[in-house]
Amino acid sequence: MYLGPAFIFAAFASLFFVPGFLDIPLAQITFRQIVSQFLFMGFALIALAALARSIEFDPVWPWKPSFRRIMGKLGFLPRAE
Repeated sequence: MYLGPAFIFAAFASLFFVPGFLDIPLAQITFRQIVSQFLFMGFALIALAALARSIEFDPVWPWKPSFRRIMGKLGFLPRAE
């Protein structure tokens, strides 16, 4: 549920990436580069937050008990005897 928005916001963040932003001297940075970098940081932060939320709640991660329960019912995990 949260993994989809993480990928969407990561894609938006990639649109605003400014290569070598930290290497540009302050006198040469344009307003457009600053705005683009702030949008990149905002979308990247939202993507990371959505990924963290996905790891916390979504059952698609292998260490979650719900994932192991579903895979066990489907026969992909060996049964402990």
